[in-house]
Amino acid sequence: MANEYTVPAVHRAVQVLEILAGSHTGFSLADLSRQTGIPKSSLFRILLTLEKASIVHLDRARNIYNLGMKLIDWGNRALDKIDLKTITHPHLVRMAQETRESYYVAILDDYEVIIIDRADTPDIWSMVARLGARSPVHATASGQILIAEAPEDVVSTIIARKGLKRFTPRTLTSVARLKDRLKEIRRTGFTIADAEYKPDLCVIAVPIRDHHGKIQAALMTALQSERMRRNRALSGEIVEALRNESAVISRELGYQGQPS
Repeated sequence: MANEYTVPAVHRAVQVLEILAGSHTGFSLADLSRQTGIPKSSLFRILLTLEKASIVHLDRARNIYNLGMKLIDWGNRALDKIDLKTITHPHLVRMAQETRESYYVAILDDYEVIIIDRADTPDIWSMVARLGARSPVHATASGQILIAEAPEDVVSTIIARKGLKRFTPRTLTSVARLKDRLKEIRRTGFTIADAEYKPDLCVIAVPIRDHHGKIQAALMTALQSERMRRNRALSGEIVEALRNESAVISRELGYQGQPS
């Protein structure tokens, strides 16, 4: 029934664009006609219409068609409209249900970490911060992830404006130690902050990347420190789960690179 309402010419145009999208060198009119089965006369009119709209580009010296810049513009506009929480929340809910752990997404806002999404296991305990809660960058796993690839002047500005306040004996309060941690994050792609912000709290975090490859958010889970220390293998299992999920989320946000 649905096929009765489709427009054949639009379907053909999409077919042409799909073929051009898979090529680095482009195709001639004859090549496209062979691959699509569309007669050259009809295909020429389709390509001419797409070219007028800058959706395809014709290299007139070689008579080769490629995708046009208009698609890049449309793609970037679509990516800019993606709502991060809409993408992440189903992932958090599923992970919480499957693992009986709690998961959170945090972003950087005004040189602080803010939690924008969460999904709690039924076994949740009372230490977890509420949505919208703010926390310091240097003392939290999510904050360290969020600034791991930031330019050095940005990191210096955060330190100058917010300081390196001590919250527990384990808090990173020296610039050198913080920079060493950021270097380690860039190498490994994750971080574990055990009792660095709250004495009984161990948080593991990984980056979520946007379509530019930049770290847009941190995906994390929080556990009691004592539980983590009793089970040495648990941290590795959680890191792997978080990495796998962040890779999926990043792809949904348009990231085309390889996971860490």
